[in-house]
Amino acid sequence: MEKRQHRRIPFRRRVYLIRREGDEQLLESSDFSLTGMAVLSKRSVQVGEKVWLRFEVNTLGKHRQLNVQAEIRHVDLTPHCYRVGVNFLEAR
Repeated sequence: MEKRQHRRIPFRRRVYLIRREGDEQLLESSDFSLTGMAVLSKRSVQVGEKVWLRFEVNTLGKHRQLNVQAEIRHVDLTPHCYRVGVNFLEAR
């Protein structure tokens, strides 16, 4: 049974994941919803960790950079990388 409140859509973008200590990692997103997204990572992250995500969206033909605080909700190991599910907390 699906637990999500909002439908996820395919969303391929470069996403920068920034940890509290300033470590920045370039990732790729796979899908997006109003409340979260999934990103693909070569390195594991901790469930419950709060991070900042920076990525661009195109709204009405204009590129806009978003900075969103997120919480790591789950990490799944795939054959080639980690699939990381994040929940959005705050945007700037």
